[in-house]
Amino acid sequence: MTLSLKLRQGLVSIALLLLLLPSSFVAIDQAFFTQLLTNAEQKLEVHMYAILSDLKIQDDKIELSNTTLSPDFFRPDSGLSAYITGNDIDTVNNSSIGFNNEVGSIDGTDSSPLNNILWQSDSSLSQSFNPPETLLVPGEVMFYPYVSGNEKYWLLSIALLFDSGEQIRPLTIHIVQTDTMLSAPYLSFRNTLLTWFIWIGAALVLFSVLAYYWTTKPLSKLDQEIRKLEGGEQDHLNGHYPAELTTIKEDLNLLLANQNRQKQRYRNHLSDLAHALKTPVAVLNTSVLSQQPELKEQLDRISAMIDHQLKRASSSGQDIWKKQFEILPHIEKLCNALQKIYRDKNLNIQLDCPANATFRGDETDLMEILGNLLDNACKACQQQVKLTVSQNPLNLIIDDDGPGIARDARKKLFTRGTRLDTYKDGHGVGLSIVAELVSSYSGGMQITESPLGGARFELIFPE
Repeated sequence: MTLSLKLRQGLVSIALLLLLLPSSFVAIDQAFFTQLLTNAEQKLEVHMYAILSDLKIQDDKIELSNTTLSPDFFRPDSGLSAYITGNDIDTVNNSSIGFNNEVGSIDGTDSSPLNNILWQSDSSLSQSFNPPETLLVPGEVMFYPYVSGNEKYWLLSIALLFDSGEQIRPLTIHIVQTDTMLSAPYLSFRNTLLTWFIWIGAALVLFSVLAYYWTTKPLSKLDQEIRKLEGGEQDHLNGHYPAELTTIKEDLNLLLANQNRQKQRYRNHLSDLAHALKTPVAVLNTSVLSQQPELKEQLDRISAMIDHQLKRASSSGQDIWKKQFEILPHIEKLCNALQKIYRDKNLNIQLDCPANATFRGDETDLMEILGNLLDNACKACQQQVKLTVSQNPLNLIIDDDGPGIARDARKKLFTRGTRLDTYKDGHGVGLSIVAELVSSYSGGMQITESPLGGARFELIFPE
């Protein structure tokens, strides 16, 4: 199954929306979270350097003045706190720690833990936080998440060797920030971003729909014009189209004009030939020799052939663009005429035809087809003839209650010159005309037995 251009464009637009919007949302969301972590780390670094600049040890105690630290360190539940961990004073004094100024390393055999809290900010008193047992190399700084007491924190830790003048002490400073301080702006931004993306998605969908109709409008217009051509409302394409469709429009108009010229030239030549033969035949019919039975039969056949060619010249056949018309009024006129012609038979012609049934073609062609078939049915029937018409596709069924047609004789009926034995008049060209006209419309015809007892002629014309 080949997808239409409109459906293809719609599927491409939907695929782009489903691909670009979620990927853009994830990319922006992750970029913001990464930037948020970077800003948090930089902020904690500022606090860490403030603590380092004010760090003192007096009377074996770590002291920090309140002037350099942020007020958040003194406000409970501020979400920001600081810890200094290491060996207690007695442990340090009794340990054999030495400092090599040349290589900046610690020498000793101390095995006591270095995570004793030596100092903590006032804001940490309301927290159930235990500093991690980090074994950092002096001078190493690490920013990482940490879970304590079922709560998540973000820590910036630095290990250092603090020289108080009397001794060198290994310390670790932890600047602690609750995850709420990070997740709150992140969730707020994410909700705002989601809201914006919903509106952007709705706007893009609306824009895609408008763009879809705008870009496919020329195609719809061209389709409407072609349908008008088929319906006989106009004879050429005259709309204004984009450059891509202008060439198609010009080619279709050229094709239509050439087809009409060829068809008219064919009709003219055929009509001229028939008229040229008709005069000599008329002269022969007035002669004495024309009264001989053998010659009269041949002259009648020649006259019938000339009439047939004239009818072919006036018919449309399978035009590229075919007009359509309602067939019920024409069929009613034909049936009324046949009832008058065969009034001696007291005919009962039944007509079953929907009012909206249409034939896409020339009126003359359809009347030629139905005229021959109904006339044959009226000749062969006893009293009943029935015409049934259905649409989509157009189906014409002619039934009669006559003697019917033998199976082996049905194929011969469409051969030119073959005449039904039941008919007294005619020269055997009527059904050949019907067969040619039906074939010119790519239709089909078959002969079967009728429920009325006679023959059934069924014609089908494709849409």
